[in-house]
Amino acid sequence: MTTPLLPVQVRATRRPAAGCTAELHAWAGRLCAAASRHPGAAGSRVEVGPAGITTTLVFSDGAAAAGWEQSSQRAALLVEAVPLTEGEPVPAPPPPPVAPRWRTALVVWAGLFPFSVVYGLLVGPHVSALPIVLQSLASSAVLVPLAVFVGIPTVTVVLRRLS
Repeated sequence: MTTPLLPVQVRATRRPAAGCTAELHAWAGRLCAAASRHPGAAGSRVEVGPAGITTTLVFSDGAAAAGWEQSSQRAALLVEAVPLTEGEPVPAPPPPPVAPRWRTALVVWAGLFPFSVVYGLLVGPHVSALPIVLQSLASSAVLVPLAVFVGIPTVTVVLRRLS
């Protein structure tokens, strides 16, 4: 039995030199574009944060990542970045852990439930004569945006303050 090949993610954060944030961001985009054309590339992204500009490159396996790391194209791009950066690149911090599904479900329910009750009391009697498909269309058209843009963010803020 063979061991399955797992994707490899390479993340690094570079601090821009004074006045070079836009140039470093453009360089990171070129790095991601070049890496995406490399065999085995599976994705990339650029993030701007307080620590600097983070590039994330994803490859299908370790061999593909090693091939990119040893490529002349990458070496040339790294030379381009030297005048745009301050200090050495640092490993990017890992992304925050994903919330457990039960917690996400609870937050969605808590963000949706109050609106659902109010909708049922105020609008439900007025749409009860409509076919069920139209009733569902109306309720989802009202409740989903309310939950997504008001309810869930509110519940998230409250839970963050409580923890």
